[in-house]
Amino acid sequence: MSNQPNQKLKLLYLLEILLKKTDDCTGLSMNEILGELAARGIDAERKSVCRDFDVLREYGRDVLFDSSTKRWFLTERPFSAEELVMLVDAVQSAPFLTEHMALGLVKKLKRFASESQEERLDQRLDMAEYVKMDNPEVFWSIDAIQQAMYLGRKVQFRYFRFAADGSRVLSRDGRVSETTPLKLVYVDGLYYLLAYNDRYGGMTPYRVDRMVDVGVSNEAATRNETVATWQLQDDVRLSFGVFGNSPQEPVVFEIDEPRICTVVDKFGKDLDMYSLDDGRAKVYTRAPLCPQFFGWLFQLGPHVRLLGSKRAVEAYRTHLHDIAALYEE
Repeated sequence: MSNQPNQKLKLLYLLEILLKKTDDCTGLSMNEILGELAARGIDAERKSVCRDFDVLREYGRDVLFDSSTKRWFLTERPFSAEELVMLVDAVQSAPFLTEHMALGLVKKLKRFASESQEERLDQRLDMAEYVKMDNPEVFWSIDAIQQAMYLGRKVQFRYFRFAADGSRVLSRDGRVSETTPLKLVYVDGLYYLLAYNDRYGGMTPYRVDRMVDVGVSNEAATRNETVATWQLQDDVRLSFGVFGNSPQEPVVFEIDEPRICTVVDKFGKDLDMYSLDDGRAKVYTRAPLCPQFFGWLFQLGPHVRLLGSKRAVEAYRTHLHDIAALYEE
C-alpha cells in the first residue's frame, strides 16, 4: 500500500482534515476519516491512520480520541474560536483597509477555522456599516516605512488631500517628500507616520492611507539632537489623535462622579483624582490643547468644568467663541 499514489501526502491530508472538519465541539469517526482520505485519492487502513495520529502527537498536535462518542478531534489550534472572532471583527472594522483588502484578510483568517467555526465567522460584522478607505497601497506603504526605519534611511512619498468635489489632490504640486520616520502609530482605526521634517525642524504626522508612491529613500535619516531626544509622549496624546503642534500640557478640571469612567477611559487609571464634598471629583492630568480635547470636554456639557491652566481655559474659551460666532445672526 505504501507504493500507492498520494501515500506520501496522507499525513498532510490527515492534518488538513482534522483542522477543517474537527474542533472542540465537532469530531470525526474513523469511517468518516477514511472516507475523507478516499475522497482525496488515498486508500488507508485504520491501524495506519492511528499510527499517523501518533506521529502528529509527537509533532506537537493535540489529537484526541473520545471513547464515549468514538470520534477523533484536533483540540489545540493556532487560534481559538474566540480569538478568530475578535480578529475578524478587528479586520472588518479597520477604516484604513479597503473593503477588498478586508475581505482578503478575513478569507486568510478562515483558513485557521474549522468548517463549523467558519459559519460563526460568516455571521460577523457587516462591512457596509463601516467607512472604508480607498487606498490599496497601505500594506506596501507600512512595509516600506518599517524598512526605512530598519535601514536608517528617510522615507519618500507623495501626500494627497481631498478637494471640495471629493477628488484627490496631491500636496506640494505632486512633488516627492522625504522625511525621517520616527514612529508608526495606530490611532482610532488609522495608521499614522510620525516623522521628523527637515523643512520645519520638527515632528509632522502623516496619515498612511493618504500617502502614495511610498518607498525607501537613498538618503540617510536625519540624526540630530531633536531626533535623538524625541519621545512619543512629548508630542502625542494618542487618545486625542495625532497632532504635531499640540504638546501635552497640565490641565485641571472638575467632573461629576457618574462621568469619572469617561475620564479613566481617556486618560487611564494613573490620574491624580480627588473626591469633592459636592459629589464631584477634581482631576489633574495632561492633555493637548487641540480641538479634539476641547471637543471631548464639550460633549460632557455641564458635567465638566475646566479650571486650569489659565492658558488652557483661555484656549478653550476662544475655541467655543469661534464656534458660537459661526451661528450668530
